[in-house]
Amino acid sequence: MLFRFDEIDRAFGWVNDLHRHLDRALAQGGLNDVPRAEGLGFLATHETEGDVFLRADLPGVKQADVDIQLEGDVLTLSARRAVTVPEGYRPHLQERRPFEFTRSLKLPAQVDPDKVKATFEAGVLTLRLGKRPAEKPRAITVQVVG
Repeated sequence: MLFRFDEIDRAFGWVNDLHRHLDRALAQGGLNDVPRAEGLGFLATHETEGDVFLRADLPGVKQADVDIQLEGDVLTLSARRAVTVPEGYRPHLQERRPFEFTRSLKLPAQVDPDKVKATFEAGVLTLRLGKRPAEKPRAITVQVVG
């Protein structure tokens, strides 16, 4: 059985209405800066003895639209996705919406800014953050005067 796009749009129009109502409610509650699940699909961190790793799934985001900042032990990840419809076209169904988000994470260890490597492949951002070597305690000799 074949369906026309406008029939599908009418059948699932209530989903779009629900999205609009939820977006409006979040904006009124001051939560409109919370990243939507559709934007930041997955975020994970883990660490080894020498590195901290972060992975973020960013479907439809271009590398140029990703910004990463490291300040002390706080990593800030920002991204945006634009969804455009070619001129002269009329969208019937659009499940991916544009978004912008910023998320700051306190890292589980101090990292060396010179040992940070970021790769972006097929919409997946992977960061490898090299840990700073642990500072060893230093013995201080006390001199007796007099």
